[in-house]
Amino acid sequence: MKLERISTFNKALQRAAAAAAFCAGLALLGNAAQAAGPIPVSKPALPFSKEVLDLAAKPEKTIAPPISYDPLSGYQGQSLAPTLGTSFLPYAPPAVSAEQAPIGAQPVLYLVAKLAEGTPNLTRGLKWRVYSSKENADGSLNMVASSQDQDAEFRLDPGTYLVHTSFGKVTATTRYELKSGVKTGTIILNAGGIRLDAALGNDQKMPREDVRFNIYDMTYDATGDRGLIASGIKPGELVPVSAGTYHVESRYGDINAVVRADIHVQAGKLTEATLYHQAGNITLKLVSAKNKTSLANTSWTILSPGGDTVASGNGAFLDLTLAAGTYTVMARNNGEMYRDEFTVNPSVNNVEVEVLAENPM
Repeated sequence: MKLERISTFNKALQRAAAAAAFCAGLALLGNAAQAAGPIPVSKPALPFSKEVLDLAAKPEKTIAPPISYDPLSGYQGQSLAPTLGTSFLPYAPPAVSAEQAPIGAQPVLYLVAKLAEGTPNLTRGLKWRVYSSKENADGSLNMVASSQDQDAEFRLDPGTYLVHTSFGKVTATTRYELKSGVKTGTIILNAGGIRLDAALGNDQKMPREDVRFNIYDMTYDATGDRGLIASGIKPGELVPVSAGTYHVESRYGDINAVVRADIHVQAGKLTEATLYHQAGNITLKLVSAKNKTSLANTSWTILSPGGDTVASGNGAFLDLTLAAGTYTVMARNNGEMYRDEFTVNPSVNNVEVEVLAENPM
């Protein structure tokens, strides 16, 4: 009887052990299923995902790298490459296979842009537009999504799309076919930048509000004109352009103080140039021969040495910015015409030129 009780007790122990092992197996299977579940494809709130970095670990004390700033890309070294422990990885959407993607989830298109191979990702100034590849009856395409600045993340229905990327005057169009999961891409724009300034030939700084630049293509059209890339550019303004050579025009004032130069731009590089003018500012006034008072209601015509009209105007005073050289001035007042000559020298200072109202023509 005693042996039967012991045998029964041992069997009960064996059944309890088997039940515990079965429950433990279920728990392990539950954890494995959870680990193999769909990985989120949306960008985490933190700059780096928890799957990439163990933020709970206490890293060794490190010295932050110096901040390097690229005016073209907006790249700032410390923010893009923080040091946590001994290794780091920048954020990118995790690779999700078709099997791992949630049922019914839309495919994700994640894109970044670079000026050139090996340069940092652009972080500002970008515009992204996504178009359906199916043409309308009139041949146009429907825009289905858009984004600005930095990287672009689009959740779209399966299909084929055209992505238009623009950075200033630089554009690129890329075709993508989406089926499921996450598709990533890097747009290489093959572009650089131009930053322009102007000065007088004697290194005097010019008033920036009076200087504007135009950038032209090197080729000519059927009418003999160059293609205009950008106009009305202010000194110091950064203009992104495709890599290549450009014809640059600097205008001081709005008459004939113009300087031109050809500038080459490399991909991923910023080209800075200063164009030097030979010009000056003058104020014309017709004065009475008796008391040197200015005469109102005067009509002005300024001629080049070759006799071409350079500028004209009306009033007691005429303010002009002209290229350095000698000019002829014709002043008409009260039915009489007066003629004189004056010379413009390079200077940022304003020079008054008096035309004496005597000996009319």
